[in-house]
Amino acid sequence: MIFLIWKSLLHRRLQSIAIIVSIAVGVAIVFGIAALYNGVASGMELSKKRMGADIVVVPYGVTLEPSLLLFGGATANSYMPETYVEGIRNIQGVRTVTPQFYTHSLTADCHDIGSQNRMIGYDPTSDWIIAPWLKKVHKTELADDEVILGAKVPTWTENKISILGKWYNIVTIAEETGTTLDYSLLVSMNEARRVVAKDNSLKEIWKKQGQPSELISTILVQVDENANVNNVVAGIQNVGLMKPIVAAEVKKRIADQFTVFALLIGGVGLLTVITSLLHLFSRFYTLTWERQAEWGLYLAFGASGRDIGAVIVGEAAIVSLTGSVAGLLLGSGLYKASLALLGEFQSFPFVAPTWSFLGGTALGVIVVFTGLGALAAWLPAYKGSKIDPSVIMTRGEFD
Repeated sequence: MIFLIWKSLLHRRLQSIAIIVSIAVGVAIVFGIAALYNGVASGMELSKKRMGADIVVVPYGVTLEPSLLLFGGATANSYMPETYVEGIRNIQGVRTVTPQFYTHSLTADCHDIGSQNRMIGYDPTSDWIIAPWLKKVHKTELADDEVILGAKVPTWTENKISILGKWYNIVTIAEETGTTLDYSLLVSMNEARRVVAKDNSLKEIWKKQGQPSELISTILVQVDENANVNNVVAGIQNVGLMKPIVAAEVKKRIADQFTVFALLIGGVGLLTVITSLLHLFSRFYTLTWERQAEWGLYLAFGASGRDIGAVIVGEAAIVSLTGSVAGLLLGSGLYKASLALLGEFQSFPFVAPTWSFLGGTALGVIVVFTGLGALAAWLPAYKGSKIDPSVIMTRGEFD
């Protein structure tokens, strides 16, 4: 029977390939969008849990897109007085604050770490973000020659990394957060200031704004549950020339954009698959009439109606299965290409889907679309199994 199915598909090679390609395209779109959307949803959830900042305050002159600051690791060499921290801490509705100090883009001795990576100096007395990772390695704060690497910072050695001519001991590699921390090297505040003070290109900044020891790059703010965020934002702006970024608003905008994107592109994929299945149904339904002599001959040689039905459903299932597998391979490439393309235009919280999710989704796609393909051939199979061989042998066809 398998031989008959294979020979039939080869005999109608062009039709089979056309249906396989159309199913593959639809499956690729559905799988690619599912993987991309899962990564963004996971990133959103992780960034909410692990960043823990309701408001991110940056210097007034920063013009970078907020999503780049929160999720892309973009470097902005803009600074503000450290005295702003105490002013924000005294605002009604603010629960806690912690400052951070950003360096310029980093370069390793022999390897380019990348323009999206930077050092972040943290304040151990007020920090709540770095502390959990330090606790895991039984430390309370980082020494000046120690570093915690973000999850997406490339490494070439296991325990040490050389940055700008200095070797640092890697304390740990942080788990993914879906935020800018994934692209950062976390060090003590003193070390970040020492590194940036040696950069000659930033001397003009120190002349205008003061020495690095008196400056910070950003302030992370946690707001009381019952506080009005808008009132807190207004209070921050009254403290000094600062630009508050409400993390929830940025995340909501990104989530809304991706939801629309997923619905539009995913809808196209589903329509493509549905069209392919309708094409599959029409093909086998038409073949019920075109191949009646062939099937009648099988019946005359002793094949049962169930055998004829199995041949028809088997052809449809193999075509659907082949299209689904090809679509998964194509969808993997589509997922990676879409992620790279979107990353060029906008930063967003993203955590790569787990292998269990990808495997489960792939298996589900194969089962569903192969099953739908077989189901599309059920009516033609039923009609084909009811052919009377005596009519075929006497008339050559039936009405």
